[in-house]
Amino acid sequence: MGAASRAALLCEGMSTDLFSCRNCIHNPAQGLTLGSGAGFCLTWGSVIERPEQTTCKYLHRKDLPMFLARGGIQEHEDEFARLTYMADLGTRDVLIPRPYDSDDMLEADRLDPATRAVAAYHALDSAPDATAQRRDLTLATFAGAGDGRKAMTHANLVRRNVNSGGLTRIWPRRVLDLVDEIDSDVLFRAADLLEADGAVAARWEVAHARLSCLQEFGWHVAEEQLMYPMMELGAHVAEDDWNGFLLALGRLKKRFRECIVTLDIEQQTLKGNARPEALRSGAPPAARRFIFEDRAVTEGQRTTFRRAN
Repeated sequence: MGAASRAALLCEGMSTDLFSCRNCIHNPAQGLTLGSGAGFCLTWGSVIERPEQTTCKYLHRKDLPMFLARGGIQEHEDEFARLTYMADLGTRDVLIPRPYDSDDMLEADRLDPATRAVAAYHALDSAPDATAQRRDLTLATFAGAGDGRKAMTHANLVRRNVNSGGLTRIWPRRVLDLVDEIDSDVLFRAADLLEADGAVAARWEVAHARLSCLQEFGWHVAEEQLMYPMMELGAHVAEDDWNGFLLALGRLKKRFRECIVTLDIEQQTLKGNARPEALRSGAPPAARRFIFEDRAVTEGQRTTFRRAN
């Protein structure tokens, strides 16, 4: 039996895991096979003490694109719709979000480096002056990783932004980053795996996370060759043919890239070349500890920030 099939049977035996925070893109650095310990949810801005036993109504599955998992997701959403926050999968007890304190060394040590990176990303992404352009530049720093945890994180972060940020000009660029590495192999540290012999299953999980991101982008732009890559890759997955799978992805990658570039060009033709959004809005970061007001009294007079307190 292939590793992909074994992973499927594992999920069937632990069906709740498919609807836990471990299989949700909002907890990007963990999965069903990798990332031990506490996780971090970007939706709630909260540490997840027991990700395998936690969920919420906003769950967005990692292992399948939304348009192929909509039925199960809708049932899950209906089941937890009356709960305000995260909840325990078994008891349905509400779990109040708990922010991450990076200045607390004991707290920081409870999260592994990949999860701490996600918490740091959240701090930048949710800052009051964050713009789409700044989010884009922050997200780009996660690309190009051969480490499996980082590759998983990157795929899920791109996917979150494609789904929540609208089809602005910058998101196709980030999807292109993902396509550039979609046929690359990944490695895992032993400490990152939930099972000692779980590297093969974890490798497939990362591959499906990458493909699901591409498929959801294809759904947004109504491009079938991006939506259904498994028509050409499915045989390799069924036979657990990892090397053949990567070779086939390498052949498809050029078509994926050409498709996305063409879509980007068409988008700019329709919308025009808008001026890039400012990287920062409001007062400079170093000045936020003060209250500022404009002291200019006549129109046209040079304005400066003034310290008011």
